[in-house]
Amino acid sequence: MAELKGPILFTGSVGNMRAYYDKELKRYTLGNKGGTTRDMIMNHPLLARQRENMNEFKGCSIWASQLKKSLKAIDHLFKGYYFPKIVAMGKFIQKQDEEGSRGQRSVESSRFSRMLPSLGFNYLHPFDHVFSHQYELSFSEDKTTVNLKLLGFNSFRRIYWPEPYLSFRISLVIAQQPDFYWNVEDKKYLPVVKKLESASVAVFSEWRPRSLLAEDILLSASFAQPALQLPGTIVVVAIGLEVSPYALNGYIVNSTGNGTMKIVECYV
Repeated sequence: MAELKGPILFTGSVGNMRAYYDKELKRYTLGNKGGTTRDMIMNHPLLARQRENMNEFKGCSIWASQLKKSLKAIDHLFKGYYFPKIVAMGKFIQKQDEEGSRGQRSVESSRFSRMLPSLGFNYLHPFDHVFSHQYELSFSEDKTTVNLKLLGFNSFRRIYWPEPYLSFRISLVIAQQPDFYWNVEDKKYLPVVKKLESASVAVFSEWRPRSLLAEDILLSASFAQPALQLPGTIVVVAIGLEVSPYALNGYIVNSTGNGTMKIVECYV
């Protein structure tokens, strides 16, 4: 690969050359076309393992996409190249399936739910680097409500944001995430329970002024129906933090601000 420089920069193909902009490296890259053709990948017997890996990767991507969609209410807090990390987590979980055939292994997050709280969707401002206060979470016995308690919260000392801000708010999102399995008849990965991404619930605190005074912040989010009624599902809990440069008597654009978020708990 070569770096494309000069007064004329472009993306696309010219003859046997291909140019594209690499967002991570922040440069235009130039290279030759080539590689294995699609027909060879899909049909050549020596590439059977590659087809198996491609199929399983697709399952991990579908699992990760569902998880992302279930947290849509706070997707304005997603930043950076977070999605490949989530797909990689799905792949790690998939590798634990010792019963499924290679190329058709399931993504059973219900068996490895304790791994998900390590996932953040903001790699520019990781949640644990911004938010330092201890929080309490509880799940009601009827499997409908998650409660968040921030007791004695001091925003001036507990929120570390690189730019000045005057107000903040906290969000709580609860969602149900299904396992994904290979359906032999349909020849594709499907969730054990369909349409769970639409069952996600989000609640937001009021915008509050940045302050040295300690306060208690309590949030509760409830499903319309009890969760965890079928095996192969988990309840994912995410906390979001937003900050705004505007005071409460000012104007907060679109009622949202900059911030960060993280999956903080999973219930099985």
